[in-house]
Amino acid sequence: MTRGARAFIAVCFVGCALGIWLLTGGPDSGDSTSSGGRAAGAVDVVQQYEADAREQVAPFAATLLDGTSLNSEDLAGRVTVFNVWGSWCGPCRAEAPELVAAAERLGKRAQFYGINVRDSPDAARAFERAFDIPYPSIHPDESAATILAFRGVLTAAAVPSTVVVDRDGAVAARVVGQVDTATLVGLVEDVLAETG
Repeated sequence: MTRGARAFIAVCFVGCALGIWLLTGGPDSGDSTSSGGRAAGAVDVVQQYEADAREQVAPFAATLLDGTSLNSEDLAGRVTVFNVWGSWCGPCRAEAPELVAAAERLGKRAQFYGINVRDSPDAARAFERAFDIPYPSIHPDESAATILAFRGVLTAAAVPSTVVVDRDGAVAARVVGQVDTATLVGLVEDVLAETG
């Protein structure tokens, strides 16, 4: 590995760590919405939001890696999972099989989408093939605009991150850091169990 490649990886790692730290409120975060979550690592955070404290996702439209389009209005009435990832991200590679298992376990009860960041489309597609990702991802050229629709709940600096959006288009839960199948399925099932 070249010196430049090592430096790039180090900068990405520091940027991700800083983004996670900022997203979670820094060292004195007293967020009462944090759940116990899993104890997978110091930077991993699992949060669930009460219905009256949820941030609404702004309407957005994006092109997917396969060339088709996604309009957020088409997701109304569905529980949806969004995962921010990059092929260059080690934790993203580690969590990919967990996301695949969660998507398969939940089946049609929840819709999954990836949000690919800082990748070339070819690298992103190769990642999807390598891990047999069964759901579509937003094209990296449109990821920044899509992430803005989440109004600060997601950032491109915190990779990986995962959010569960309720039937009304509001963020019901998020995981900053690597997620596992059991945690994600549990978060989605909590939202699925909610009544209108």
